[in-house]
Amino acid sequence: MKVTIYPRNLDNGSIQVNPYIKDFVSALEQEGIVVANPPHKNPLFSLIGRQTDSDAYIFHWLENVPDYKYGMLQTLAALWLLITIKFNRKRIIWFLHNKQPHVVRHQWAKKLLTHLLISKSDLIVTHATEGVAVIRNRCRDAESKTLFLHHPTKNRMPAQAANAQTTDTDLLIWGNISRYKGVAEFIRFANEHSLKLKIKVIGKCSSADLFEELKQQANPYISIENRSIRFDELSKEIQKTRYVLVPYATESVLSSGILMDSLSFGARVIGPNIGSFRDYANEPLLCVHTFDSFSEIASIANHAARHANPDDYRLFLEKHSWKEFGKAFHYQLQKLTQQ
Repeated sequence: MKVTIYPRNLDNGSIQVNPYIKDFVSALEQEGIVVANPPHKNPLFSLIGRQTDSDAYIFHWLENVPDYKYGMLQTLAALWLLITIKFNRKRIIWFLHNKQPHVVRHQWAKKLLTHLLISKSDLIVTHATEGVAVIRNRCRDAESKTLFLHHPTKNRMPAQAANAQTTDTDLLIWGNISRYKGVAEFIRFANEHSLKLKIKVIGKCSSADLFEELKQQANPYISIENRSIRFDELSKEIQKTRYVLVPYATESVLSSGILMDSLSFGARVIGPNIGSFRDYANEPLLCVHTFDSFSEIASIANHAARHANPDDYRLFLEKHSWKEFGKAFHYQLQKLTQQ
């Protein structure tokens, strides 16, 4: 079986390659699936003119292309590609990662792409059960071709439980910091309401203005570090932290790599009452708590009774590993291409 996957960025140091796509490709290749298109510095334009001999074409975040360089030209290329694939009677699979694109520009172009992806896809995959409802609300006829598969992750927990140590952080916020993630709003809320919680933010800000806004809110309870964090350091930080906090705004988010990576280290997580956060708050193997407003976060941090059980976490992580995802997705591919 042969597939084409978008986007496959060339890892040349100038573009940060999404680890999700690298892991996705690896999981499929371990199942014997041939990925036809190699990484490229322009993953969309590189597909134009390629032979349409793949059995299926798999798209992630295609609806975001209007925001990229030559956005309108890329939008036209995406439309042409979708039409060409359907004309050649090949299968289209779209992964719905977000309710809507995080950036609010070029709405008409994004809505057009989203409409085509919903109507022309033969299979829509979402990593949150809420994603099925999102599709149902947009096009009831498309619900029958929408599938929920858990967001795959890895087991990064130590083989043996670490020695008990004193936590020096109540809430850790980590990862790339963009406007839509709600970090600045939560930090401002914490200051305005004098939350007596030790909060540490470690993440590369998307702009100097955003970093300045956060830095102005720093105080003895709140520390801000404008840098990326390596996973080996993150593991140690999580061991010293009571909760990882994901203060996302709710308008666009469905699933979250930050959530899954945090769980991979055995973290207890507090996040918004949406998407995969809500799904895993109901998962008895995990310690995930959700909030509807920032005013609930301090109470959760101070009074939540559930504690993370390392054995339960390992069971969950192995059950939803990339290897298991590859098997499940391969099965769906076979069903789809045999129809």
